[in-house]
Amino acid sequence: MPFSKKNSLSELESQSATLSFKAPEIRPPETSVLNKDNESIKLVGVEEWIENLDSYEKLVPRYEVGVCVEPSDNVYLLKDSLDLIELIALDFHNFDDGRGYSQAHLLNRWGYSGEIIGINAHLDQLQFMIRSGVTSYRLQEQYKGYDESDYSDGFSICYQSAANNSGLKERFKRLDKNNDT
Repeated sequence: MPFSKKNSLSELESQSATLSFKAPEIRPPETSVLNKDNESIKLVGVEEWIENLDSYEKLVPRYEVGVCVEPSDNVYLLKDSLDLIELIALDFHNFDDGRGYSQAHLLNRWGYSGEIIGINAHLDQLQFMIRSGVTSYRLQEQYKGYDESDYSDGFSICYQSAANNSGLKERFKRLDKNNDT
């Protein structure tokens, strides 16, 4: 029986359980986030941003609205208007979905200079978010009180290239100089 307005959520969940499939989590979209200056910024989805780009272009100051990017959103749609966006919030709510890292990497590769916030983050994602170019993050409520530094500063050396590993090149330069003498 397909899901419709007639079927309740509990019916959908019971159908899913019989198929060994978990019903998708239904959660409200993020509507605002605090930027690096601790100002509340209204968030709009990628579709809304594209559909109303003309009105958002006229906003002064530009930091009144940011774009919330879900893992399934296509960031290529934002590429031509990145200079108009002061803040992009990447949603990391699903622990095993790595598309947010790719989205952050692409935004940095395209020269996006605004703030990239990882929202709904899990502790174990912090270092990877930072390495992919996320400039700040907001943890899920369940992690309040945890020591974040243990998770964000986990590796002293990383072998893969990333947005934040300029120190890796410097360290290898120093090691090479020491071996030359």
